[in-house]
Parts: sequence; structure tokens; C-alpha cells
Amino acid sequence: MSLRRFYVPPEMVQHPQPEISGSDAVHICRVLRLSAGDAVELFDGLGNGYRARIVSASPKRVQFHIQGTFPLMSESSVHITLAQGILKDRKMDDLIRQLTELGIDRWMPFYAARSIPVPGKKGMGTRLDRWEKIAIEAVKQCRRGRVPCIAPADDFDAMLETSAESDLKIIFWEGAPQAFDIPQSASPKPKTITVAVGPEGGFDPGEVQRAHEHGFLTTGLGPRILRAQTATLAACTLVQYRFGDMGLRD
Repeated sequence: MSLRRFYVPPEMVQHPQPEISGSDAVHICRVLRLSAGDAVELFDGLGNGYRARIVSASPKRVQFHIQGTFPLMSESSVHITLAQGILKDRKMDDLIRQLTELGIDRWMPFYAARSIPVPGKKGMGTRLDRWEKIAIEAVKQCRRGRVPCIAPADDFDAMLETSAESDLKIIFWEGAPQAFDIPQSASPKPKTITVAVGPEGGFDPGEVQRAHEHGFLTTGLGPRILRAQTATLAACTLVQYRFGDMGLRD
């Protein structure tokens, strides 16, 4: 039986008795009913796991004694940045959970020409905090070792500039006639990949042209028009299958 698994920030691991407080402590004590002496697994979001036992437990604070450390080996061999055109309502919440499960390394939301207007900086700050919490919960569930980096929302051209150092850059566009196809001239074993997917309504042709000028390859997702969330998940899965750890390896 797998041990219960909890997140502790990297800086907390250095304490003699790392601790968890807030709602997580309440969950440990009142829902899971764990207590002193129970064995658990901790992780720091940087790829490290820890065997630990609970030293003391209350709804306000749970303290642990770390007994050993081990590397978590569930990360993909390729680092995927998922650049997502801002979607309306809470659709982004579901996406960050599912993309974390699929193994993305970085989440980069951006404002595209067809993005629905969203809250200003204050509202976006609230969203970033929520996305980070969702990503941590998803890492707990899928037993990943690393929490994806979540970048502040920026505009389309800033996203293109940020992606300059990626080994492979792909923009998925419904205007592309072909299904998922990467030219033979592309890097056969990229270590870093940026995948760009648009908002509701997709990219406009001008954005696709600017992406080309920044070295992005354009590809499609077949003959059907997919909803924005479906397109993002399909794109990430295809890239992980082709280059990452969801397909056959050489």
C-alpha cells in the first residue's frame, strides 16, 4: 500500500522537524486521521522524495522526522513548456491540473489576439496563486517529483521571445492542413520544447506568421475542430508520445 504523500517547500526540508500547517494539517488530522508514529512520504517539488514519520499532529501543525531521501523518477526526459492562450472562466484551472499530470515542465499563459478580456494584474495574481495550488495537488495525485513552473501571464510577442532558446518550437493551428507532423529536419531528440496553443477562436494568421519568424513549426491536430482545452491536451500528449516518456523509446 502506498504511503500518504505530502508537499513541503524545499526550504522547510532543512529544518530539524519539517512541518505542515493550514488546511493540509487539518486534512491530515481530521480527514486522514494520521497521528504520531505514522509513516508518510514527503516531496519538495524539486524531484526529491523523503521517507518520514509524524512526530506530532494537530489541526494547526503537523511535524515530521525525515528518515531518508530518494530521487523521484517519474519526470519526463524532455522539458515541455506549454504556452497557452488565455481561456475564459475557470477553464485554465482544469488545464493546469491535467497538464501537470501529463508531465509539462512549465506553464506559460499569454494574451492572444482572440483571448477574451481577463482581470487586471491584481486578478491575475489571484489566478497564479490558485494555479500553483492546483499544480501541487496534481503532483501529489500523479506521484510526480516536480511542480511545474508557472510563469506570469504576458503577451504573445513576449512568449515568442521567451521561447527563443528551446530546441524545438511548435505552434498548433487549426489552419494547418496536415495532422501532427514534424519535419525530418527538426531536432530528432530535443531536450526542451515549447508548445503553443491558442485560446477559443484559435490564433489569427498574423500571430502564426510571427511565430514562423521566431522559428516555430506549424502543425495541426487532424480534420476536426477541437475545443481549446481538448486541443491543448491532445497537443501535449502527442509531443510527450513523440519525444517524451509516453511512447516507445529508441
